[in-house]
Amino acid sequence: MGAGTGLYAGMVQAVFPNAEFTLLDLAAEMLEKAKSRFRKMGKSPRILIGDYVETDITGAYDLVISALSIHHLSDADKECLYQRIYNVLNPGGMFVNADQVLGKTPNLEKLYRQQWLNSVCAQGISNEELKAAQKRMQYDRMATLDIQLAWLEAAGFQDVDCWYKNFSFAVFGGRKASI
Repeated sequence: MGAGTGLYAGMVQAVFPNAEFTLLDLAAEMLEKAKSRFRKMGKSPRILIGDYVETDITGAYDLVISALSIHHLSDADKECLYQRIYNVLNPGGMFVNADQVLGKTPNLEKLYRQQWLNSVCAQGISNEELKAAQKRMQYDRMATLDIQLAWLEAAGFQDVDCWYKNFSFAVFGGRKASI
């Protein structure tokens, strides 16, 4: 979901070389880069160009992954997407989302933003790059981790958890029950 250049999917492919991938993204040019990435690994993923909020997700999957994409959706669209993901998973399948989350309180959110700013400044980001990143961040529509875990549970996922969190970056998801 939101495959972009295929960086995340490519990392998973490297760990699971026999896996077959379906990559879905709005941007055809990004998916071309993903195809090239996979070609270098001798793989040919199925490519779908479309908005995963509107695209009819068909098939059955053992794993659905997303990274740094779902936080752009409205809360209602996130909740609906989690249900749609659950519906296409095979029994025992998993969903893993590596994404940004909103701070649980205004003070935490302020801390998260300051930590991000300190981190990128320490890496030597230019003023132009910083302004461009801050402009892109205006389109972020993050939700708290707690509410997203609750949406996953409401969709039917089991073993819902956050496996990693560093300020506003979290890796979380759940599993569909085995039959």
